[in-house]
Amino acid sequence: MKQIAGILTGLIALVLIQGCTGSQHPNNYNDKPLVDDKGLVFLNSGTETGLTMIKISGLPVSNSKNQQVIQFAQKINGDNTKLVAELKKMKTDNFVSSEDSISDKHQQMISRLAKMHDAPFDKACLQEIINGQQQLISLFEHATHNGNANVVDFAKIKLPDLRARLELEKTLVAVLK
Repeated sequence: MKQIAGILTGLIALVLIQGCTGSQHPNNYNDKPLVDDKGLVFLNSGTETGLTMIKISGLPVSNSKNQQVIQFAQKINGDNTKLVAELKKMKTDNFVSSEDSISDKHQQMISRLAKMHDAPFDKACLQEIINGQQQLISLFEHATHNGNANVVDFAKIKLPDLRARLELEKTLVAVLK
C-alpha cells in the first residue's frame, strides 16, 4: 500500500513539474482596454498631438535664426517627449493598443512649416505650437470627467503645467511682435 501511495505521489509530482516547465503560456482574456471610448480618444489624440508638437518643435533648429525661438522649441520638444512617453505608458497599462502616428492634416501643416524660414517661420511655428497646446489643454480638461480614475488623475496632474506652458508661449509671441 505504501508503495502504491509513493508511486502515485511520484506521478503527481512529475505531472506538476511538467506543467510548470512547459512552453505553453496561459491565455489572457483580460486584455480589453480598461478605459471607455472617451478614454481611448484622450490617450490616442493626446499621443498624436504630442507627437505633432515634437515634430514641429524640431523645425526651428534649421528654419529659425532667433535663439529665443530655438531654445523655447527645444524645451517644448523635451516636455512633449516626456508627455508622449507618459501617455504611451498609460496606454500600455490600460491595455490600449493602437498605432501612434501623426494625422495627414498635421503632416501637411508640418510640411508647410518646413518650407518657411526666419521671421515668417517663427510666427507660424509659434502659432502652431500654441494651437497644439490649446488642443492638449482641451483634451486634458475633458479627460478630468472620464470614468477611469487613472485618466482623471493623470489629466488633473498635467493640466496646470500645460496651462502654464501656454502662457509662456503666448508671452514669447508677444515679445517677438
